[in-house]
Amino acid sequence: MYNYIGIDVSKKVIHTFNGKKYLQFKNEPLLEEFGLWVFENFKDLNKLVIIFEPTGPYSEYLKHFCASNKINACIINPKKSSNFAKVLGNRNKTDKVDAKMLYKYHKIINNDDISVPFVNKYIIKLNSYITSFEFAVKTRVATSNHLEAMQKLCPENKTLIKMIEKQLKQAIDMENNIIESLENYINKHEELKADYKILLTIPGIGKKSAIYLLTFFKTYPNANRQQITALAGLDVIERSSGTSVSGRKKISKSGNKRIRTILYFPTMNAIRYNELLKKQYERLLSNNKKKKVAIIACMRKLILVSYAMFKNKTEFSLDFNHSI
Repeated sequence: MYNYIGIDVSKKVIHTFNGKKYLQFKNEPLLEEFGLWVFENFKDLNKLVIIFEPTGPYSEYLKHFCASNKINACIINPKKSSNFAKVLGNRNKTDKVDAKMLYKYHKIINNDDISVPFVNKYIIKLNSYITSFEFAVKTRVATSNHLEAMQKLCPENKTLIKMIEKQLKQAIDMENNIIESLENYINKHEELKADYKILLTIPGIGKKSAIYLLTFFKTYPNANRQQITALAGLDVIERSSGTSVSGRKKISKSGNKRIRTILYFPTMNAIRYNELLKKQYERLLSNNKKKKVAIIACMRKLILVSYAMFKNKTEFSLDFNHSI
């Protein structure tokens, strides 16, 4: 019989509910205040489960707390918790309401959802680089769009346009510098370097996509092929009921959106230059599948091949298809 704590994580505070009391603690390294309360009120930590959502860098302290103290956790996909809140009829969304909602989620938890979080010493560093890179990309795109608008609206204002052009160049340089720094970091650590080089042997996979895949796989090193597909949100779901509801099969999109986004163009390249993916794409089209369906199927294949290579420490080969 487990004891449960539902925790809503914010930037400065973690909001907790244990079925009886609602409490707040500072969201800080080591979570000392929260730890003292946990150790005082829960004598058997093996029977404790902490339920929370992954909220980017804000939830890392809590994840590390669970890992270092060998406390079980159920880390819920935000999409699932949002749907669960709707089922409960929650009309308000506050920290207190969310903490209570996460506590109530224990009623539908499977044992497979409960485990001590795995923390890899490289993951935080890699994710910090990637988050900064994505910020630089957004800045570059926004600045580029703004420059284009100003060039049309006031082409005579050369001073303003030069200022924006300078800002655009800085954003582009920031992107390139982050990727260069990230690659240097990977190459300094043999474990990362070896896996990174393996992923780069896949036709269609470049530096950026290899870095994203490396981070994704390091986060879930023990997942099986079905789990890694679901974690990427590429698992197929079906919506049908009786004769009134008969929807087409589609991917869940409930997993890592970052991976699906970054792999779109590598998948398109792989369809052209990777014989393994090219054959699958052409076969699906010959079977009257729509192009979008064929592309998604190839993206799923690309992730499975990449993950199998990552786990087996094997470089790409056309014969590798038989091992996935």
